[in-house]
Amino acid sequence: MIYAMDRSQVCHCLFFILSMNTKLRWFLSILVLVLLSCTLVSEAEAKAPPSKLPPSRLPSANPPAKVPIKRIDALALFQNCRMFGDCDVYLSSAGIKMIVKKQGLICLLLPPYKEVVCYSGSSGKIYRVPFEKFRNCFSTSMTLFSFTLEDVKLQPAGETTKFGLPLRKFESTAAFCKAQKAKFAKHETSGGSPLKLNFIGSDQLAYNKSQAAMMERLYALPKVGLFPFTVDYDSAEEVHVSYLITAKVFKTTLPLSDFAIPNNLKPAKEMQETLESGSSNEAMELMMGK
Repeated sequence: MIYAMDRSQVCHCLFFILSMNTKLRWFLSILVLVLLSCTLVSEAEAKAPPSKLPPSRLPSANPPAKVPIKRIDALALFQNCRMFGDCDVYLSSAGIKMIVKKQGLICLLLPPYKEVVCYSGSSGKIYRVPFEKFRNCFSTSMTLFSFTLEDVKLQPAGETTKFGLPLRKFESTAAFCKAQKAKFAKHETSGGSPLKLNFIGSDQLAYNKSQAAMMERLYALPKVGLFPFTVDYDSAEEVHVSYLITAKVFKTTLPLSDFAIPNNLKPAKEMQETLESGSSNEAMELMMGK
């Protein structure tokens, strides 16, 4: 009740106190002066403008809701190709993404499957080419420039199962093997050229068949319409070569942004330019089959 008095009420009490005896007047005078001081401070605070605190010290409002990152289902294949080394392949409704890990090369084929995009962050270069014209420029490195696996003639050779998936088997034709032997005897082909080739893959995966064709082209394989899992061959010099193996297959999810084409890279005229930088020349190593 005392704290609720305004200034005029406090002054009235002060005059009343002055009429009292000395001791009581002295005590009450101090009390009233204290109350008067509190009243003045309260009035000053009421008239003061709102505090201008920096944003960091103002009461925080509700933060904006985070936009969830859109993710897509994908099938991951961890593979090793004799030409490239370790490769991670992701098949999805958003397209196919192939990562050549040693060279840092990334290849994309996205709907509507009309263009292949290859780029490397380390070189800062990107190569774009119509899908129908895309060919792996390093495909001759495994056979000493005289032959490529793309030219092997294949025929169906049965079925098998691996990773819980039904797979089809293809092998080189007898006529092809005979022709290769004759060429090697005449020194028309190198000893590293394939004589008998086995190709195991799937045509049952629920992804666009252009993605299978992309894998066949990047790995420089015969075109039989399979998602390649295993490829091996015996060379003309009777050396067995494991060309492609699949170490692991599993379902996963990826951010949709993983399939985005970067827009801050320098255009390249040829695929091999994406692996050329000032500090290294991965392209030359691939050309030499290293």
